[in-house]
Amino acid sequence: MNAVFLDRDGVINRKAPDGEYVTRWSEFQFLPGALDGLRLLAESNLPVIVATNQRGIALGAMTEQDLADIHHRMSERISAAGGRIDAIYHCPHDGGCECRKPLPGLFLRAAREHGLVLGEAAVVGDRLSDMEAAAAIGATRVLVSPEAEAPPGPEADYVASDLAAAARWLLSPDRGS
Repeated sequence: MNAVFLDRDGVINRKAPDGEYVTRWSEFQFLPGALDGLRLLAESNLPVIVATNQRGIALGAMTEQDLADIHHRMSERISAAGGRIDAIYHCPHDGGCECRKPLPGLFLRAAREHGLVLGEAAVVGDRLSDMEAAAAIGATRVLVSPEAEAPPGPEADYVASDLAAAARWLLSPDRGS
């Protein structure tokens, strides 16, 4: 494995209700296990990259500056907890682009800029679109779901209850890859 890509909403922080968006720092809430998982990933020395759809920008619910503020504060908190984010890529569109997951545009850009082989990366997300994006680039697919007792299906290589469980599995020497 040469890098770990993380979705943001639903993996690192609590998602807003359907049709709503996390538009300011006061609405951002780390999920249980997220900071521990980010610390574990940081200790591995693998690049940790966030790839997130942020349709709220296209819909006028927030600005690029609002998002930059959230990501700056998020990164500071992660760093204070012993973790790190090496890069953040976001799609601000409402479709009609190559960067909105499940399309691979964000991943292709990150691979160019960081010299990554995407087929050797892992993608951790909470939606089918994240798993579809991971499959499109040949990456290991890890689905974060509170119902982690379910065995992985055809859409994921592993199902984890939170980011800490996902990180432990990814970093396990006997996971078979």
